[in-house]
Amino acid sequence: MEENMALPMPARNSERLNLWLYATGKGVSILGSSIYSFAIGLYVLKLTGSALNYATTLMLSVIPMVLISPLAGVIADRLPKKRIVVGMDVINGLLFLTLYFITATSPLTLSIIYVSTVLLNIFTTLFGLGMEAAKPTLVSPDKLIRINAMGKLIDSSSAIIGPMLGGIVFALIDIRLFLLFNALSFLFSAFTECFIKYDLFLNRVGDEGANQTPNHQPFKQDFIIGWQTFKGSRLIVELFFVFVSLNFVLGFSVNVPGPYIINTVLKLPSTAFGFINGLFPVGLIIGTLTVESLMNRMSYKKLLISMNAFIAILAMLIGLPALAVSASLPVVAIVAYYSTLHFLMGVAIAYVDVPMMTLMQKEIPSALLGRVISIVMSLVKIVLPLALLASGALIGRLPLVVIPIIGGSISLAYSLYLLKKAGQ
Repeated sequence: MEENMALPMPARNSERLNLWLYATGKGVSILGSSIYSFAIGLYVLKLTGSALNYATTLMLSVIPMVLISPLAGVIADRLPKKRIVVGMDVINGLLFLTLYFITATSPLTLSIIYVSTVLLNIFTTLFGLGMEAAKPTLVSPDKLIRINAMGKLIDSSSAIIGPMLGGIVFALIDIRLFLLFNALSFLFSAFTECFIKYDLFLNRVGDEGANQTPNHQPFKQDFIIGWQTFKGSRLIVELFFVFVSLNFVLGFSVNVPGPYIINTVLKLPSTAFGFINGLFPVGLIIGTLTVESLMNRMSYKKLLISMNAFIAILAMLIGLPALAVSASLPVVAIVAYYSTLHFLMGVAIAYVDVPMMTLMQKEIPSALLGRVISIVMSLVKIVLPLALLASGALIGRLPLVVIPIIGGSISLAYSLYLLKKAGQ
């Protein structure tokens, strides 16, 4: 992608520095959270021997994110982005330092782990929304694709590296030493983020308050403004329902039927199941590395809707091997089939997420971006557990091959409707 030659050299240099500091700060912060979440889950399992306590720890990594997102969105728009981003990493660093000193005199208890997990995810949610809301003022408009792709690459890489390093930490490193290392990592991340120029590109209508503390008004009023902005934009509402259909099809047609078919019906070994799942984040990484060049050649909206339709088709194919279970298909063929589906889904999801975030950043003034993103994410996250529950309830009541087709057909129909509506 060509550099924006309209920018003077100092601005271009500052923009490059912002990109590098963004990648460093977010990378250290997200990876640290990912490693801790995985390692502490294993620690709980070892400490209690209870699958319920392990599941509770995982649940506490998700629920605070859903509950606090609307409030966090208002905070992200009220306060200067630098204060939020740097502050949350400092607080996370202090949280881990506190845990480190607590473990000097006594071991970690289940209640301390639960509380610290909730706090970590609250602070990380605030950090994430603050960083997302800051993106349009960190770089010029033609670099939004790049910074969004970088962010997705960091998230995808952390999804792979986090559990790997978390397993190593759990097996080889004393938990107390790990707490100290994580504390120092968060503090280092906060230090690098201090040098980001958060107001480098305050150049759009509505951006003027993006990094300044606005006039104080009730939180409820701030949230209402965000909601009105969300529902008042036809484009954002359409994008929201694309995101809803994507999460629905993944939850209903992939996340429940896929593992059930692979493990229970086809009876593949756990190593094969792990290999298949590992291809999904690899696809995400490949997608984020290639999405920028693709977005330079076609409409963002057309790309994400087309990819949503493609994911729906892939989801509909999840159940096909169940039809041939009596034919004793070779394990290698089944693994290759599902690995290909998961890899292509990973690539396609990157081709949905990056254009969607870029369109939202271009459509919504930066001063309102945190609120609108938090509303979208909170509502979307409600869809996934409902889809999981509905899919799980239908297994045993409907033929397995039918369930993925139902979810995929709904998502595909909506995508085709939008493409037709756009005149494509």
